[in-house]
Amino acid sequence: CALARLLLSASLAARCRGVSSTCDAVMPSAAPVAAAASSSEDEAGLSPPPSPPEDNLAWFGVFRPYELPLPNQVLPYLLLNPEAQKMADELKRDQVLGTSNSLLMKEGYVLREGFKNIFTWAMWNSISAYLKDFGYQQSLLVQYQAVSQDDGTPGTNQPQPVNVFGTPLPMATVVGPAAALKASGAFVAPWLGCRCSWPCTQLCWFYLLGSQFLQWVAVVVAVLTIVFQVLLLESMIVANFLAEVPHTTTWYEWWTLDEPWLPRLIWLLGKVIVFWFMIGNAVNFDDSQSFLASPEIRLLLRSLANRFEGQTYAYCTVVLWTIISEFATVIVVSYFALVSAIIINVESTGNALGDATIIFLIFDFIPELDGWAMGLIAFAACLPQDFVDQSSTYLQGPRCQVVYRTYRYVLFWWTGIWTTLLILLFRYQMTPLYLWVVPASFLYFLVLWQTWPYCLDGWPVCFPHGGPCIFWAALGTTLLWTGFFILRYGCFLFPCVCAPEVPGWFFFPPSNMLLSPLEGEWDTKYFYLFVERLFGLGGRAFLDGLWGEVDCGWEPLESDYERFYHGDLQTPQQFQKGWETRVAQLEGQVQVLTNVLASLGLGADGLADGGSDGGAAGRMEASLRDAGGRRLLLGGGASLLNGTLI
Repeated sequence: CALARLLLSASLAARCRGVSSTCDAVMPSAAPVAAAASSSEDEAGLSPPPSPPEDNLAWFGVFRPYELPLPNQVLPYLLLNPEAQKMADELKRDQVLGTSNSLLMKEGYVLREGFKNIFTWAMWNSISAYLKDFGYQQSLLVQYQAVSQDDGTPGTNQPQPVNVFGTPLPMATVVGPAAALKASGAFVAPWLGCRCSWPCTQLCWFYLLGSQFLQWVAVVVAVLTIVFQVLLLESMIVANFLAEVPHTTTWYEWWTLDEPWLPRLIWLLGKVIVFWFMIGNAVNFDDSQSFLASPEIRLLLRSLANRFEGQTYAYCTVVLWTIISEFATVIVVSYFALVSAIIINVESTGNALGDATIIFLIFDFIPELDGWAMGLIAFAACLPQDFVDQSSTYLQGPRCQVVYRTYRYVLFWWTGIWTTLLILLFRYQMTPLYLWVVPASFLYFLVLWQTWPYCLDGWPVCFPHGGPCIFWAALGTTLLWTGFFILRYGCFLFPCVCAPEVPGWFFFPPSNMLLSPLEGEWDTKYFYLFVERLFGLGGRAFLDGLWGEVDCGWEPLESDYERFYHGDLQTPQQFQKGWETRVAQLEGQVQVLTNVLASLGLGADGLADGGSDGGAAGRMEASLRDAGGRRLLLGGGASLLNGTLI
């Protein structure tokens, strides 16, 4: 153990001296809060942590606690130095009592407790060396805690005598030495086997912290949470939107339904206003949810990137978290406008109470994943509850509240307006061109996150060394994902490019009683097809369909109309309208065939006689049956060709 400590101490000291010669970044100084609010970050030089003293091998950490955050920054409570933590405790007391005695309260600082979000927690634990140093230092103490202390008291991990039968004993006697327990008359076992592994378990746990294993497990869980959210949103687009085109209930059909009027009115109003009630619920609810936690995630990333760790040995980790944060604050949020309209449209059955329950459950499920993932980490890593509470506490500067309020307006007005418009348009015409709302939202949130923080706080948001890297990493992430989204759904974003596989009428369907051309594993098949058309790999240019080289299929074929409208969900009026449309089409087909047969010298008598010997009339009857005319031929009330055929 002594040799390991010597080697680790020497390596960390060398690393500290190595990075100190290359750092020219800046860091806020330990100035008073009132002065820090107006001081610039480049007025104080960045100095590396002190090298470990050679005569004290018990301390070999590289983490130095932080000063108070600047007015436009957020920092975890545990990363603050003792003076800053003392001021934060005074602020907490003022927040509880409703007083304004502390300096931080007068300056407008806020101490947020219980912000249990997997992204913020995993971010600061993987960027800073706080838990790493804590784990290694505590691992040195475990061996001394397994024996009696110098004053005779038992160590924290020392085998304790156990009162087997639970005889009532005073608390002082229970925790005292074995002699006191025996003197009280209790039956005492000096050791139980299950406790002998406790010091070893503690040692392994501290080693996992010291090696940053648990911290990076949290990072992996955060990445998996993002992947799950994106896949869930993508699956809604595929299964609940594109697969439904062109099926919809138009506003005219809704108005002419022969059903009670009041439930239909509630159905209409519920679709239009339910999302705005969801916005009201989100405003009143905890903003540690994913789509409301975006300001906290980005402010925390910027604050940590502007510290010593973020500009030296954790520089690559900052880049990784920039990519993760861009997905959490831009990519995932950009899906909400379209997906919200899809959920409200598809999950609506006409039952107001049932629809509201489903919609609210879905809207609560996706945002709550961040908090659930944080709970999973706390459970899997055996984190004490008091540590989870302390590590989920953040000190926010006074300017952060302005960012939070601005973000809510930026998010909710954009998402709410587009969701309402899409809900209305879904009942006018279903078309895959609504997908353009998603890439437009990508660019919208990308531009806003790179502009309006600067408008609010000015040049301090563009700190040197790490600031440009964060900007380019965020810009590249969003642009790459936007390009991938367009490649993935290109066949549904650009008409005629994938014709005839995706015909032109699919983008502007003339009827909602058409068969969808999407069959099989189409979500991946058309992705590859668009790539082939885009790069001309299949011998066809990208714009051949638009230049008339390929038939786009703007008008649907007669075989594109479906016999039944949307399965069992159709209304009797839709069923009747679908059959009337099909009858008119079949009558036209039969009339054409009759004219052809008449030109060949076969009349109505020939048709009637040929039905039994497999002649032309028999083949025509078989074709009608294959086309869906069985019910027409067998129905007693139907009549084709003035009754001649039947």
